[in-house]
Amino acid sequence: MKKILALLIAMVMVLTIGVTAFADEPTSGTITVENATYGKAYTAYKIFDASYSASDHSKVSYTVTADKKEYVNTDLFDVSTAADKNGNYAVSAKDSATEDQIFDWIKNNYSNFDSTGTPGTFNTDNYTVTFANVPFGYYYITSTLGSAVAVNTTNPTVTVKDKNASAPTPPIKKIASVDGVAKDSYDADTHVGSVVGFKITGNATNWTTSGERNDVTSTKNTVYTFEDTFTNLTVDESSYIVKVNGEAINNYTATISGNKITVSIPLTDNNGVAMYQAKEDESPYIPIEMTYNATVTVAAAGTPAMNEIGNEKDVLYTYAFQVAKTDGDNNPLPGAQFELWSTKDVEGATAAALKFIDNGDGTYTYSEEGTVTTLDMTMNTTIVIKGLDKGWSYILKETKVPDGYNQAEDIAIAGSTLTKVEENTDTTPASTALHKQTVTNKKGAILPSTGGIGTTIFYIIGAILVLGAGILLVVRRRMNAK
Repeated sequence: MKKILALLIAMVMVLTIGVTAFADEPTSGTITVENATYGKAYTAYKIFDASYSASDHSKVSYTVTADKKEYVNTDLFDVSTAADKNGNYAVSAKDSATEDQIFDWIKNNYSNFDSTGTPGTFNTDNYTVTFANVPFGYYYITSTLGSAVAVNTTNPTVTVKDKNASAPTPPIKKIASVDGVAKDSYDADTHVGSVVGFKITGNATNWTTSGERNDVTSTKNTVYTFEDTFTNLTVDESSYIVKVNGEAINNYTATISGNKITVSIPLTDNNGVAMYQAKEDESPYIPIEMTYNATVTVAAAGTPAMNEIGNEKDVLYTYAFQVAKTDGDNNPLPGAQFELWSTKDVEGATAAALKFIDNGDGTYTYSEEGTVTTLDMTMNTTIVIKGLDKGWSYILKETKVPDGYNQAEDIAIAGSTLTKVEENTDTTPASTALHKQTVTNKKGAILPSTGGIGTTIFYIIGAILVLGAGILLVVRRRMNAK
Protein backbone atom coordinates (compact mmCIF):
# COMPACT_ATOMS: atom_id res chain seq x y z
CA MET A 1 0.00 0.00 0.00
CA LYS A 2 2.89 2.38 0.72
CA LYS A 3 4.24 1.82 -2.76
CA ILE A 4 0.80 2.36 -4.25
CA LEU A 5 0.38 5.65 -2.38
CA ALA A 6 3.89 6.78 -3.38
CA LEU A 7 3.07 6.00 -6.99
CA LEU A 8 -0.16 7.96 -6.72
CA ILE A 9 1.66 11.05 -5.42
CA ALA A 10 4.31 10.86 -8.13
CA MET A 11 1.70 10.44 -10.85
CA VAL A 12 -0.26 13.47 -9.64
CA MET A 13 2.85 15.61 -10.05
CA VAL A 14 3.71 14.17 -13.43
CA LEU A 15 0.24 14.20 -14.88
CA THR A 16 -0.54 17.84 -13.89
CA ILE A 17 -4.15 17.12 -12.97
CA GLY A 18 -6.22 16.19 -10.01
CA VAL A 19 -6.54 12.46 -9.44
CA THR A 20 -9.82 10.70 -8.99
CA ALA A 21 -10.45 6.98 -9.06
CA PHE A 22 -12.69 4.97 -11.31
CA ALA A 23 -15.12 2.59 -9.76
CA ASP A 24 -14.84 -1.07 -10.66
CA GLU A 25 -17.73 -0.54 -13.01
CA PRO A 26 -17.68 0.76 -15.64
CA THR A 27 -14.22 -0.03 -16.94
CA SER A 28 -13.92 2.97 -19.28
CA GLY A 29 -14.17 6.71 -18.88
CA THR A 30 -13.82 10.09 -20.58
CA ILE A 31 -10.89 12.51 -20.74
CA THR A 32 -11.64 16.15 -21.58
CA VAL A 33 -8.93 18.59 -22.60
CA GLU A 34 -9.77 22.25 -21.99
CA ASN A 35 -8.07 25.24 -23.68
CA ALA A 36 -7.78 23.23 -26.87
CA THR A 37 -6.49 25.07 -29.91
CA TYR A 38 -8.84 25.12 -32.88
CA GLY A 39 -7.50 23.19 -35.85
CA LYS A 40 -5.08 20.99 -33.91
CA ALA A 41 -5.27 17.19 -33.67
CA TYR A 42 -5.16 15.68 -30.16
CA THR A 43 -4.27 12.03 -29.48
CA ALA A 44 -4.26 10.02 -26.26
CA TYR A 45 -1.74 7.19 -25.80
CA LYS A 46 -2.18 4.61 -23.03
CA ILE A 47 1.05 3.83 -21.20
CA PHE A 48 -0.19 1.59 -18.35
CA ASP A 49 -3.48 -0.08 -17.44
CA ALA A 50 -5.11 1.11 -14.23
CA SER A 51 -7.40 -0.59 -11.70
CA TYR A 52 -9.07 0.93 -8.68
CA SER A 53 -10.45 -0.10 -5.34
CA ALA A 54 -14.24 -0.28 -5.38
CA SER A 55 -14.43 1.19 -1.87
CA ASP A 56 -11.72 3.86 -2.24
CA HIS A 57 -11.06 5.31 -5.66
CA SER A 58 -7.89 6.98 -4.44
CA LYS A 59 -6.30 3.56 -4.31
CA VAL A 60 -4.96 2.75 -7.76
CA SER A 61 -2.54 0.21 -9.16
CA TYR A 62 -0.86 0.10 -12.55
CA THR A 63 0.11 -2.82 -14.74
CA VAL A 64 1.87 -3.40 -18.02
CA THR A 65 1.23 -6.22 -20.44
CA ALA A 66 3.88 -8.91 -20.92
CA ASP A 67 4.75 -7.77 -24.43
CA LYS A 68 5.36 -4.18 -23.21
CA LYS A 69 7.25 -5.04 -20.05
CA GLU A 70 10.66 -4.77 -21.72
CA TYR A 71 10.07 -1.09 -22.56
CA VAL A 72 9.63 0.00 -18.94
CA ASN A 73 12.64 1.95 -17.64
CA THR A 74 13.73 0.01 -14.56
CA ASP A 75 15.83 2.97 -13.37
CA LEU A 76 12.56 4.82 -12.81
CA PHE A 77 10.05 2.03 -12.13
CA ASP A 78 9.85 -1.19 -10.17
CA VAL A 79 8.29 -3.99 -12.19
CA SER A 80 7.00 -7.15 -10.55
CA THR A 81 8.74 -10.38 -11.49
CA ALA A 82 5.56 -12.44 -11.43
CA ALA A 83 2.52 -11.85 -13.56
CA ASP A 84 -0.96 -11.43 -12.10
CA LYS A 85 -3.91 -13.65 -12.98
CA ASN A 86 -4.39 -11.70 -16.21
CA GLY A 87 -0.75 -12.15 -17.23
CA ASN A 88 0.15 -8.49 -16.53
CA TYR A 89 2.97 -7.10 -14.37
CA ALA A 90 2.59 -4.49 -11.63
CA VAL A 91 4.42 -1.18 -12.12
CA SER A 92 5.29 1.43 -9.47
CA ALA A 93 7.50 4.48 -9.51
CA LYS A 94 10.73 4.32 -7.53
CA ASP A 95 11.19 6.76 -4.67
CA SER A 96 14.35 8.05 -6.37
CA ALA A 97 12.57 8.86 -9.62
CA THR A 98 11.69 12.55 -10.07
CA GLU A 99 8.61 13.77 -11.86
CA ASP A 100 10.73 15.42 -14.58
CA GLN A 101 12.59 12.16 -15.23
CA ILE A 102 9.34 10.22 -15.51
CA PHE A 103 7.74 12.86 -17.72
CA ASP A 104 10.74 13.01 -20.07
CA TRP A 105 10.83 9.24 -20.34
CA ILE A 106 7.13 9.14 -21.25
CA LYS A 107 7.56 11.80 -23.94
CA ASN A 108 10.34 9.83 -25.57
CA ASN A 109 8.86 6.34 -25.25
CA TYR A 110 5.06 6.52 -25.32
CA SER A 111 4.86 5.07 -28.83
CA ASN A 112 6.39 1.79 -27.59
CA PHE A 113 3.28 1.23 -25.49
CA ASP A 114 0.64 2.57 -27.88
CA SER A 115 1.72 3.08 -31.48
CA THR A 116 -1.59 4.42 -32.82
CA GLY A 117 -3.26 6.26 -29.95
CA THR A 118 -6.88 7.36 -29.70
CA PRO A 119 -7.90 10.53 -31.56
CA GLY A 120 -9.92 13.14 -29.70
CA THR A 121 -13.01 15.02 -30.86
CA PHE A 122 -12.80 18.83 -31.00
CA ASN A 123 -15.81 20.77 -29.73
CA THR A 124 -15.89 24.25 -31.27
CA ASP A 125 -18.58 25.52 -28.92
CA ASN A 126 -16.37 25.29 -25.84
CA TYR A 127 -12.83 24.72 -27.16
CA THR A 128 -12.53 21.23 -25.67
CA VAL A 129 -11.27 17.91 -26.97
CA THR A 130 -13.00 14.77 -25.73
CA PHE A 131 -11.70 11.20 -25.54
CA ALA A 132 -14.84 9.16 -24.82
CA ASN A 133 -15.05 5.59 -23.56
CA VAL A 134 -11.32 5.02 -23.18
CA PRO A 135 -10.22 2.11 -20.95
CA PHE A 136 -8.99 3.02 -17.51
CA GLY A 137 -5.28 3.68 -17.61
CA TYR A 138 -2.42 6.11 -17.42
CA TYR A 139 -2.53 8.23 -20.57
CA TYR A 140 -0.17 10.58 -22.34
CA ILE A 141 -1.93 13.17 -24.52
CA THR A 142 -0.25 14.99 -27.37
CA SER A 143 -1.35 17.50 -29.99
CA THR A 144 0.19 18.95 -33.09
CA LEU A 145 1.18 21.85 -30.83
CA GLY A 146 3.52 19.47 -29.00
CA SER A 147 3.07 17.59 -25.74
CA ALA A 148 -0.19 18.41 -24.05
CA VAL A 149 -0.48 16.54 -20.72
CA ALA A 150 0.10 13.18 -19.11
CA VAL A 151 -2.95 11.91 -17.20
CA ASN A 152 -4.07 8.86 -15.29
CA THR A 153 -7.81 8.31 -15.70
CA THR A 154 -8.68 7.82 -12.05
CA ASN A 155 -12.36 8.70 -12.44
CA PRO A 156 -14.92 7.84 -15.06
CA THR A 157 -14.41 11.45 -16.17
CA VAL A 158 -11.30 13.59 -15.85
CA THR A 159 -10.48 17.08 -17.13
CA VAL A 160 -7.06 18.52 -17.96
CA LYS A 161 -5.91 21.80 -19.49
CA ASP A 162 -3.73 22.25 -22.54
CA LYS A 163 -1.02 24.67 -21.47
CA ASN A 164 0.74 24.87 -24.83
CA ALA A 165 -1.31 27.70 -26.34
CA SER A 166 0.51 30.66 -24.81
CA ALA A 167 -0.19 34.37 -25.28
CA PRO A 168 -0.56 36.17 -28.63
CA THR A 169 2.57 37.87 -29.93
CA PRO A 170 2.63 41.68 -30.18
CA PRO A 171 2.61 43.19 -33.67
CA ILE A 172 5.79 44.14 -35.51
CA LYS A 173 5.83 46.88 -38.12
CA LYS A 174 8.20 47.33 -41.05
CA ILE A 175 8.55 49.55 -44.10
CA ALA A 176 7.45 47.42 -47.05
CA SER A 177 7.98 49.89 -49.90
CA VAL A 178 8.87 53.48 -50.76
CA ASP A 179 7.46 54.98 -53.94
CA GLY A 180 6.87 51.53 -55.35
CA VAL A 181 10.33 50.15 -54.52
CA ALA A 182 10.20 47.13 -52.21
CA LYS A 183 11.80 47.47 -48.77
CA ASP A 184 12.10 45.39 -45.64
CA SER A 185 13.49 47.72 -43.01
CA TYR A 186 12.81 49.92 -40.02
CA ASP A 187 14.07 53.12 -41.68
CA ALA A 188 14.23 54.51 -45.20
CA ASP A 189 15.21 57.58 -47.23
CA THR A 190 12.24 59.50 -48.62
CA HIS A 191 11.14 62.98 -49.66
CA VAL A 192 8.09 65.08 -48.98
CA GLY A 193 5.29 63.40 -50.90
CA SER A 194 6.81 59.90 -50.85
CA VAL A 195 4.22 57.12 -50.68
CA VAL A 196 5.36 54.59 -48.09
CA GLY A 197 3.90 51.10 -47.70
CA PHE A 198 3.81 49.64 -44.18
CA LYS A 199 3.37 46.01 -43.14
CA ILE A 200 2.22 44.96 -39.68
CA THR A 201 2.49 41.32 -38.60
CA GLY A 202 1.52 39.54 -35.40
CA ASN A 203 0.06 36.30 -34.09
CA ALA A 204 -3.24 35.70 -32.38
CA THR A 205 -4.09 32.61 -30.32
CA ASN A 206 -7.37 31.05 -29.25
CA TRP A 207 -6.17 31.24 -25.64
CA THR A 208 -3.84 33.17 -23.42
CA THR A 209 -2.43 30.52 -21.10
CA SER A 210 -0.01 30.74 -18.21
CA GLY A 211 1.12 28.48 -15.41
CA GLU A 212 2.63 25.03 -15.20
CA ARG A 213 1.25 21.52 -14.96
CA ASN A 214 -1.81 21.42 -12.69
CA ASP A 215 -1.73 25.19 -12.03
CA VAL A 216 -2.84 26.51 -15.43
CA THR A 217 -4.77 29.75 -15.97
CA SER A 218 -6.38 30.44 -19.33
CA THR A 219 -8.44 33.18 -20.93
CA LYS A 220 -10.29 32.83 -24.20
CA ASN A 221 -9.20 35.41 -26.80
CA THR A 222 -12.12 36.92 -28.66
CA VAL A 223 -10.32 39.76 -30.45
CA TYR A 224 -6.82 40.75 -31.59
CA THR A 225 -6.22 44.49 -31.15
CA PHE A 226 -3.28 46.81 -31.73
CA GLU A 227 -2.58 50.54 -31.95
CA ASP A 228 -0.41 52.19 -34.56
CA THR A 229 0.86 55.74 -33.93
CA PHE A 230 2.11 57.85 -36.84
CA THR A 231 3.87 61.23 -37.10
CA ASN A 232 4.18 63.49 -40.17
CA LEU A 233 2.27 61.04 -42.33
CA THR A 234 -1.12 61.10 -44.04
CA VAL A 235 -2.69 57.64 -43.94
CA ASP A 236 -4.59 56.33 -46.96
CA GLU A 237 -7.48 54.50 -45.31
CA SER A 238 -8.62 53.10 -48.65
CA SER A 239 -5.37 51.12 -48.89
CA TYR A 240 -6.01 48.93 -45.83
CA ILE A 241 -5.64 45.18 -46.41
CA VAL A 242 -6.09 42.89 -43.41
CA LYS A 243 -5.30 39.17 -43.61
CA VAL A 244 -5.79 36.28 -41.20
CA ASN A 245 -3.98 33.04 -42.00
CA GLY A 246 -2.91 34.63 -45.28
CA GLU A 247 -6.44 35.36 -46.50
CA ALA A 248 -7.96 38.85 -46.76
CA ILE A 249 -10.89 39.58 -44.44
CA ASN A 250 -13.42 42.41 -44.17
CA ASN A 251 -14.79 41.89 -40.67
CA TYR A 252 -12.40 44.16 -38.82
CA THR A 253 -12.48 47.75 -37.57
CA ALA A 254 -9.76 50.36 -38.09
CA THR A 255 -10.38 53.84 -36.76
CA ILE A 256 -8.14 56.93 -36.75
CA SER A 257 -8.21 59.34 -33.83
CA GLY A 258 -5.61 62.09 -34.01
CA ASN A 259 -2.40 60.37 -35.05
CA LYS A 260 -3.37 56.88 -33.89
CA ILE A 261 -4.91 53.95 -35.76
CA THR A 262 -6.74 51.38 -33.62
CA VAL A 263 -7.31 48.02 -35.32
CA SER A 264 -9.54 45.25 -33.93
CA ILE A 265 -9.89 41.81 -35.53
CA PRO A 266 -12.60 39.51 -34.08
CA LEU A 267 -11.44 35.94 -33.41
CA THR A 268 -14.83 34.46 -32.44
CA ASP A 269 -18.33 34.81 -33.86
CA ASN A 270 -21.37 36.12 -32.00
CA ASN A 271 -21.77 32.73 -30.33
CA GLY A 272 -18.20 32.70 -29.04
CA VAL A 273 -17.06 30.06 -31.51
CA ALA A 274 -13.56 30.35 -32.96
CA MET A 275 -13.45 31.62 -36.53
CA TYR A 276 -9.78 30.93 -37.25
CA GLN A 277 -7.53 27.98 -36.56
CA ALA A 278 -3.79 27.76 -36.07
CA LYS A 279 -2.62 26.08 -39.25
CA GLU A 280 1.09 25.67 -38.65
CA ASP A 281 2.20 22.42 -37.06
CA GLU A 282 3.60 22.71 -33.54
CA SER A 283 2.37 26.30 -33.26
CA PRO A 284 -0.69 27.77 -31.55
CA TYR A 285 -0.44 30.96 -33.60
CA ILE A 286 -2.94 32.46 -36.03
CA PRO A 287 -0.94 34.80 -38.32
CA ILE A 288 -2.27 38.37 -38.57
CA GLU A 289 -1.16 40.85 -41.26
CA MET A 290 -2.14 44.41 -42.15
CA THR A 291 -0.73 46.57 -44.94
CA TYR A 292 -1.48 50.16 -45.89
CA ASN A 293 0.05 53.24 -47.53
CA ALA A 294 0.84 56.65 -46.10
CA THR A 295 2.26 59.85 -47.60
CA VAL A 296 5.15 61.83 -46.10
CA THR A 297 3.93 65.34 -45.23
CA VAL A 298 5.76 68.68 -45.47
CA ALA A 299 6.31 68.57 -41.69
CA ALA A 300 8.78 65.72 -42.27
CA ALA A 301 11.16 68.24 -43.84
CA GLY A 302 11.91 69.51 -40.33
CA THR A 303 11.41 66.32 -38.24
CA PRO A 304 11.48 62.74 -39.58
CA ALA A 305 8.18 60.98 -40.22
CA MET A 306 7.68 58.06 -37.82
CA ASN A 307 5.41 55.09 -37.33
CA GLU A 308 5.31 53.28 -33.99
CA ILE A 309 3.75 50.12 -32.55
CA GLY A 310 4.77 49.42 -28.97
CA ASN A 311 8.55 49.56 -28.91
CA GLU A 312 8.83 49.16 -32.69
CA LYS A 313 9.59 52.40 -34.57
CA ASP A 314 9.92 53.03 -38.30
CA VAL A 315 11.71 56.25 -39.30
CA LEU A 316 11.49 58.03 -42.67
CA TYR A 317 14.19 60.57 -43.42
CA THR A 318 14.20 63.55 -45.82
CA TYR A 319 17.27 65.58 -46.85
CA ALA A 320 18.29 69.24 -47.00
CA PHE A 321 21.09 71.60 -47.94
CA GLN A 322 22.03 75.26 -47.59
CA VAL A 323 22.79 77.75 -50.38
CA ALA A 324 25.25 80.56 -49.56
CA LYS A 325 25.78 83.48 -51.93
CA THR A 326 29.16 85.30 -52.01
CA ASP A 327 31.20 87.63 -54.18
CA GLY A 328 34.69 86.94 -55.47
CA ASP A 329 36.16 87.89 -52.09
CA ASN A 330 33.88 85.48 -50.17
CA ASN A 331 31.74 88.31 -48.85
CA PRO A 332 27.98 87.66 -48.49
CA LEU A 333 26.19 88.89 -51.59
CA PRO A 334 22.41 89.38 -51.75
CA GLY A 335 20.39 90.02 -54.88
CA ALA A 336 20.25 86.61 -56.62
CA GLN A 337 17.48 84.17 -57.46
CA PHE A 338 17.71 80.46 -58.25
CA GLU A 339 15.81 77.43 -59.45
CA LEU A 340 16.56 73.86 -58.42
CA TRP A 341 16.16 71.37 -61.23
CA SER A 342 16.08 67.58 -61.06
CA THR A 343 15.36 64.57 -63.25
CA LYS A 344 14.48 62.66 -60.05
CA ASP A 345 16.74 59.95 -61.49
CA VAL A 346 13.96 58.58 -63.66
CA GLU A 347 15.45 57.16 -66.84
CA GLY A 348 14.47 59.22 -69.85
CA ALA A 349 12.81 61.94 -67.75
CA THR A 350 13.26 65.57 -68.77
CA ALA A 351 14.85 67.78 -66.13
CA ALA A 352 12.47 70.40 -64.73
CA ALA A 353 12.39 73.01 -62.03
CA LEU A 354 11.14 71.61 -58.73
CA LYS A 355 8.20 73.16 -56.92
CA PHE A 356 8.49 74.51 -53.41
CA ILE A 357 6.58 75.99 -50.52
CA ASP A 358 8.06 79.33 -49.44
CA ASN A 359 8.07 79.14 -45.64
CA GLY A 360 8.74 82.88 -45.37
CA ASP A 361 11.78 82.41 -43.14
CA GLY A 362 14.47 81.83 -45.72
CA THR A 363 13.63 78.13 -46.07
CA TYR A 364 11.91 76.33 -48.94
CA THR A 365 10.23 72.92 -48.67
CA TYR A 366 9.98 70.69 -51.73
CA SER A 367 6.42 69.71 -52.57
CA GLU A 368 4.53 68.78 -55.71
CA GLU A 369 1.77 70.92 -54.21
CA GLY A 370 4.12 73.90 -53.98
CA THR A 371 3.39 77.10 -55.88
CA VAL A 372 6.86 78.59 -56.38
CA THR A 373 9.89 77.55 -58.38
CA THR A 374 11.97 80.67 -57.63
CA LEU A 375 14.31 80.51 -54.65
CA ASP A 376 14.65 84.16 -53.74
CA MET A 377 17.90 85.55 -52.31
CA THR A 378 17.39 89.18 -53.24
CA MET A 379 17.37 90.07 -49.55
CA ASN A 380 19.17 87.02 -48.14
CA THR A 381 22.65 85.61 -48.45
CA THR A 382 21.75 82.10 -47.22
CA ILE A 383 18.67 79.93 -47.71
CA VAL A 384 17.79 76.31 -46.89
CA ILE A 385 16.16 73.87 -49.31
CA LYS A 386 14.61 70.84 -47.59
CA GLY A 387 12.22 67.92 -48.01
CA LEU A 388 14.47 66.47 -50.73
CA ASP A 389 15.37 62.89 -51.63
CA LYS A 390 18.87 61.51 -51.21
CA GLY A 391 18.46 59.35 -54.30
CA TRP A 392 17.91 62.23 -56.72
CA SER A 393 20.44 64.39 -58.56
CA TYR A 394 20.05 68.16 -58.76
CA ILE A 395 21.10 71.22 -60.78
CA LEU A 396 21.16 74.66 -59.14
CA LYS A 397 20.52 77.39 -61.72
CA GLU A 398 20.99 81.12 -61.12
CA THR A 399 18.08 82.94 -62.75
CA LYS A 400 18.72 86.47 -61.45
CA VAL A 401 22.20 87.92 -61.06
CA PRO A 402 23.14 90.65 -58.56
CA ASP A 403 23.65 93.97 -60.33
CA GLY A 404 27.20 94.50 -61.49
CA TYR A 405 28.13 90.83 -61.29
CA ASN A 406 28.52 88.03 -63.76
CA GLN A 407 26.15 85.04 -63.79
CA ALA A 408 27.34 81.85 -62.05
CA GLU A 409 27.47 78.65 -63.99
CA ASP A 410 24.94 75.88 -63.29
CA ILE A 411 26.02 73.69 -60.36
CA ALA A 412 25.39 69.92 -60.26
CA ILE A 413 24.59 68.59 -56.78
CA ALA A 414 24.52 64.88 -55.94
CA GLY A 415 21.74 63.81 -53.61
CA SER A 416 24.25 61.73 -51.67
CA THR A 417 25.94 64.94 -50.47
CA LEU A 418 22.80 66.31 -48.82
CA THR A 419 22.25 66.22 -45.07
CA LYS A 420 19.85 63.75 -43.43
CA VAL A 421 17.28 65.63 -41.36
CA GLU A 422 17.03 63.96 -37.97
CA GLU A 423 15.00 64.91 -34.91
CA ASN A 424 17.39 67.62 -33.72
CA THR A 425 18.84 68.80 -37.04
CA ASP A 426 18.94 72.61 -37.39
CA THR A 427 17.31 73.50 -40.74
CA THR A 428 17.31 77.30 -40.32
CA PRO A 429 19.26 79.53 -42.76
CA ALA A 430 21.85 80.09 -40.02
CA SER A 431 22.46 76.35 -39.59
CA THR A 432 26.00 75.03 -39.51
CA ALA A 433 24.84 71.41 -39.60
CA LEU A 434 23.75 71.28 -43.24
CA HIS A 435 25.69 70.65 -46.41
CA LYS A 436 26.54 74.11 -47.79
CA GLN A 437 26.59 74.89 -51.49
CA THR A 438 28.38 78.20 -52.05
CA VAL A 439 27.61 80.14 -55.25
CA THR A 440 30.07 82.88 -56.19
CA ASN A 441 29.43 85.87 -58.48
CA LYS A 442 32.39 87.90 -59.68
CA LYS A 443 32.22 91.57 -60.58
CA GLY A 444 31.68 92.48 -64.24
CA ALA A 445 34.43 94.20 -66.41
CA ILE A 446 34.43 96.32 -69.67
CA LEU A 447 35.20 93.81 -72.37
CA PRO A 448 35.91 94.35 -76.09
CA SER A 449 32.84 94.59 -78.25
CA THR A 450 32.39 92.16 -81.07
CA GLY A 451 31.13 92.66 -84.63
CA GLY A 452 33.28 95.81 -85.57
CA ILE A 453 36.70 97.45 -85.17
CA GLY A 454 35.48 100.25 -82.92
CA THR A 455 35.84 104.08 -83.29
CA THR A 456 39.21 104.77 -81.63
CA ILE A 457 41.13 103.72 -84.70
CA PHE A 458 39.25 106.25 -86.74
CA TYR A 459 40.19 109.05 -84.35
CA ILE A 460 43.85 108.07 -84.55
CA ILE A 461 43.85 107.81 -88.35
CA GLY A 462 42.02 111.13 -88.59
CA ALA A 463 44.58 112.86 -86.40
CA ILE A 464 47.42 111.45 -88.49
CA LEU A 465 45.78 112.64 -91.71
CA VAL A 466 45.20 116.14 -90.31
CA LEU A 467 48.81 116.34 -89.11
CA GLY A 468 50.12 115.07 -92.48
CA ALA A 469 47.99 117.62 -94.36
CA GLY A 470 49.41 120.41 -92.23
CA ILE A 471 52.98 119.36 -92.88
CA LEU A 472 52.32 119.10 -96.61
CA LEU A 473 50.81 122.58 -96.68
CA VAL A 474 53.86 124.13 -94.97
CA VAL A 475 56.29 122.36 -97.33
CA ARG A 476 54.44 123.57 -100.44
CA ARG A 477 54.40 127.19 -99.23
CA ARG A 478 58.14 127.16 -98.71
CA MET A 479 58.77 125.68 -102.13
CA ASN A 480 56.58 128.36 -103.72
CA ALA A 481 58.41 131.12 -101.86
CA LYS A 482 61.70 130.11 -103.43
